[in-house]
Amino acid sequence: MLSYADYLMVISLPDDVKNQIVRYKRASANLIGDFEGIHRTPWLIITHQVRCKPFLVQPAIDLMAKRISSMPPIDLQINGFGHCSRGYHSKSIYAQIEVNEKVTSWFKLLNKQIGLKTTNAVPNITLTPNIPLTAFNKLWPNLVNKPLITSFTVNSLTILHRDTFAEYCEWTLYRELTFGNRLVAF
Repeated sequence: MLSYADYLMVISLPDDVKNQIVRYKRASANLIGDFEGIHRTPWLIITHQVRCKPFLVQPAIDLMAKRISSMPPIDLQINGFGHCSRGYHSKSIYAQIEVNEKVTSWFKLLNKQIGLKTTNAVPNITLTPNIPLTAFNKLWPNLVNKPLITSFTVNSLTILHRDTFAEYCEWTLYRELTFGNRLVAF
């Protein structure tokens, strides 16, 4: 039994979308060289909780599962790439989710149902995390007008976990929480 565990709540992507993101990651590495996260599985990360006691997390996840089951699934559209600064010396590039009122409301409701108080309501899919500005300046002109347009349906929230103190510990599936089919007013 784990004394402390880290939990990662993500929206898993369908294989076709995941393969497109992996293809863009490889093409980026061919242009700028290897970078942190090149081999990571592409996900929409909702939250990362560190150093939790598993016996406290289980009841919270059971309650979360009940709340999430009242939420409807949602269709999300990926439309191109965006970037954000990570301090003065690096930037991250991501595949951006098309934002509209329905998507924003759905993510706010999701955050409320899992007990998060966050201002960033809509996550994104990281392509190149924290690359140096020189690499960003070389890569971004090649991605800014690339037509990554695809859509997928979100039916569940995936919870992964790993031992907090184990070196090089991989994320493993902890639980899959399914969104219900009932309509919820946004």
